[in-house]
Amino acid sequence: MIRVGKAASVFGRLVNIWKSKNISLAVKIRLYESPVISTLQYGAESWPLYVTQMKKLEAAHHKFQRRPLGITWRDKVTNEDIRKKIGSRKLEDIIKERRLRWRGHVLRMDNSRTVRQATHWELRGYKRKPGRPRKNWVDVIKRDLRQMDLTWEEAEELANDKAEWCQCVAVLRSKTV
Repeated sequence: MIRVGKAASVFGRLVNIWKSKNISLAVKIRLYESPVISTLQYGAESWPLYVTQMKKLEAAHHKFQRRPLGITWRDKVTNEDIRKKIGSRKLEDIIKERRLRWRGHVLRMDNSRTVRQATHWELRGYKRKPGRPRKNWVDVIKRDLRQMDLTWEEAEELANDKAEWCQCVAVLRSKTV
């Protein structure tokens, strides 16, 4: 994936920081989260991620997290243990939260906005190829909402109140920590 390559490039530019014994782990983690994670998940709000893509992103995320700690895969330390040391969450959960926050933002937009209208577009006269339909953003959002025990209509109503929507998404965050 292109995102992994770009994040690896940013991560590689900070190699002197990761090797430094004079910089605390807390600073290294902040430096990891700011440019590297931001690059890794840039535009994630609109990604209809497949399982294979998510696995590649998670693998890169875990590989990047090991370096500041000085842990290699040979040390046989689990990814969960590393996440606990760093105080991080799974990238999948972070992306899901960003996607839902973006969905709330879109739902609060005026109906005349193109972004808002795009969530209701349907292609007519298009004959799809045989086989399983490709996953789209709306399907991913519906799956996320089902995991929160919300329907599409309930989410639209809930998102009109920004504070309530943010609180609902924050509850999702606390479940995954």
